[in-house]
Amino acid sequence: MNSQRASKVQKSMVKRSLPTVIIILCCALLSACSKAPDISESISQLTFSTLSGDKIPLNAIEGPLLVNFWATDCGICLKEMPDLAELYQRYEPKGFELIAVAMPHDAPNLVVEMSEREQWPFPIALDIKGEAVQAFASVIGTPISYLLDKNGRLVKRYVGAIPMLELERQLDKLLELS
Repeated sequence: MNSQRASKVQKSMVKRSLPTVIIILCCALLSACSKAPDISESISQLTFSTLSGDKIPLNAIEGPLLVNFWATDCGICLKEMPDLAELYQRYEPKGFELIAVAMPHDAPNLVVEMSEREQWPFPIALDIKGEAVQAFASVIGTPISYLLDKNGRLVKRYVGAIPMLELERQLDKLLELS
């Protein structure tokens, strides 16, 4: 009889504590998901080197900025580039900037060849030494993009293909505040 009673007590404790454990886990997960990724202080000191030889210091950009990490062998990246080009042409006159950063493993000649063939209107940067990837810290694959406000603060991190309508809404808000 004692073992049956002990079993009932254990089951009762599990039934009472299981919802508590689930609630705690859910809160922890939601908290982790809602936090924006940390961006290192070195980002404000970052200078992009473009294919045309220009140097673009991040802290010199005065409006919202999308930093898009892409690769020449990334199908999703190449599929969204025309959408990014169209977005850039519409929003650049309003103060928006976009820099597409080729990954360190990309051969510079392939990046140049692809950029010339596609005639993307935004600056293409090479990250040969991986300095931009290191500065942004959470670049583990492509595409990954970071939307920064005019003060260089992270607004949104997009992992994978960018939902363009969401990005447009974000840009409208950011440009309205400028």
